[in-house]
Amino acid sequence: MKAIMKAFNRAVALDSSIHRNLKVKMPENYSFMKNVEIVPLTYSEILSATMYYPVMFGLQEGVVFPFAVTGINGKNIFLKENGEWKVDTVPNVCKHYPFGVFKEVDEYTIIFDEIYASEDGQRLFDDEGNETEFFFTIKQGLTELARDFHDAEECSKELFEGGYLKPLNLEVDTKLGKMQFHNTLMANIEYLSNLQPEKLYTVNSKGYLLILHAHYLSLRNFKLFDIFAEF
Repeated sequence: MKAIMKAFNRAVALDSSIHRNLKVKMPENYSFMKNVEIVPLTYSEILSATMYYPVMFGLQEGVVFPFAVTGINGKNIFLKENGEWKVDTVPNVCKHYPFGVFKEVDEYTIIFDEIYASEDGQRLFDDEGNETEFFFTIKQGLTELARDFHDAEECSKELFEGGYLKPLNLEVDTKLGKMQFHNTLMANIEYLSNLQPEKLYTVNSKGYLLILHAHYLSLRNFKLFDIFAEF
């Protein structure tokens, strides 16, 4: 989640007492993502994301997580001038903005971007302090998002601790500029090639083998940065 905090102008933790009368107006497009270069991925979207984005794994504060590269030099190349997304697969976390979930240790906190507080918006709580139907739906989506992020972290942790990912510092040269990645983890193809049949069966039965190969091949999507540079 920290990687997408760039999209939030004034992120605050939601409090039912403080924000009893808060009204929120949802954004009309994805223009809030214009400066976001890296987006964390949930488990359920890893494979679909590899169709369009370079997908890698990061290591931050002991947590391993998958992420998609969406931009360079402060510009999201997958975003049109009118705020529409250029490809079919929009990262899940973007669909919940201006709300989000922030994890510290094992605690999840709902956050929202204060710039979307508006008298023209919809209330999160009624006069008695109960959740409105609008916020109930938002909260359900965020709960599922948190679970999906948890599954992504568990998968990534298992792959890393099992030796299926290896550290790699990567530099990519595109028409839009150079990109450098540190503390990045990539599929250890050599290790996979020499796996014993029983281990290969296990990693394949969990669906991890497909994820590893799809993520490895997704680096070809850096070519899209050159193609989009011309538009």
